[in-house]
Amino acid sequence: MAKQQSLFRVHRSQLLPALDAAFEAVDKRAKIPQLGNILLNPEGDTLTLRATDLDIEIEAGCELLDIADEAEAITIKGTDLRDIVRNLPESAEIEFLPGTYNGQVRIRSGKSSFSIFTLPASDFPSMSSNLKGKTFEIAMPEVTAAFGKVAHAVQTKDIGRPWMTGIHMHPMQDERIGFAALDGIGLAAVQIRTERLLDFPGIIIPLKSAQAIRKLFDEVKEPAQIEVADNLIRIKCNGVSLLSKLIEGKFPEHYLTAAPEDYEREIFVTVAALKAAVARVCLVATEADKDGIKLTLERDTMRVELTSKEGESAVDYVPIQYEGDTGFSIGLNNEALRGILSTIETQDVIIRFGGSLPNAVFRPSVGVDELYVISPMMARGGE
Repeated sequence: MAKQQSLFRVHRSQLLPALDAAFEAVDKRAKIPQLGNILLNPEGDTLTLRATDLDIEIEAGCELLDIADEAEAITIKGTDLRDIVRNLPESAEIEFLPGTYNGQVRIRSGKSSFSIFTLPASDFPSMSSNLKGKTFEIAMPEVTAAFGKVAHAVQTKDIGRPWMTGIHMHPMQDERIGFAALDGIGLAAVQIRTERLLDFPGIIIPLKSAQAIRKLFDEVKEPAQIEVADNLIRIKCNGVSLLSKLIEGKFPEHYLTAAPEDYEREIFVTVAALKAAVARVCLVATEADKDGIKLTLERDTMRVELTSKEGESAVDYVPIQYEGDTGFSIGLNNEALRGILSTIETQDVIIRFGGSLPNAVFRPSVGVDELYVISPMMARGGE
């Protein structure tokens, strides 16, 4: 029996990184079967993989070992393909061959063989790639770090304000890019330096897209090409292209005014100590969005307490540097507070209270352009 001719052949070490990248755009709960598939298009010496859930589209390429003249694009269920490739040996060469039946492809490596259903490549959807916008180049690690620092302030529920469900990214006047998120409880704002003044329209990136960008480009050292238009953003870097829809809506232009400069009280506290105290009092919390943490300023100490709806309570104390009047108290949402404390990377944080707005404003103690704001809430007293 004659050996069956493979359509194309690729090394696992080449295929897996491209497959993992494209998989970020696979719709894992797809009601439309094609959206759960990955398109594999062999052409020349390159295999291009593409996936989309119609909100994000990711394309990545890898080098082929061999290709047949009759090789054509195919689509395969993303979860099946990734599971197969991940479970093959690291040194595996993987062949894709015609299936035994129409609508199938056979994947073979060594003594392992799998017959997998395919769908027509001609039916595979694609987001519009006719993007004509502002293009600039930037190092991605700082961008992905900024996404991570503001992500906790993104609103994850639909409350009728779509602009709260994403991360605002916009150029500033002094060779910086601003990143911000608002969820109705708090604000997170980060600014990063750029090598030159950039010009692109302010955009709102969906949280899902920001998370994919972080995963794909977090450790990439080479600069990325970013193209921004009114409704789409494309990022190209390290052989991967990500295209994402943007959120329609207008982010508040003057969001930084949520942190008033006419504050009345300022404390200096160690992040780790406050984070630990908050974690301990939250052990009695029963409603994360309703059980507020009450902070009370004393001479060299801040009282941290939480009382649940059922009446359970916990109290802790944190050393602070403070020279104002004692007895001031404020209630803060415990999820928002924990989100901020998990984000700040400096050893100490400066917290300011009062002024023209009653918000609590957190700034890392040294060297970074970041601020975090929480609106006060009613919090039950403890002991």
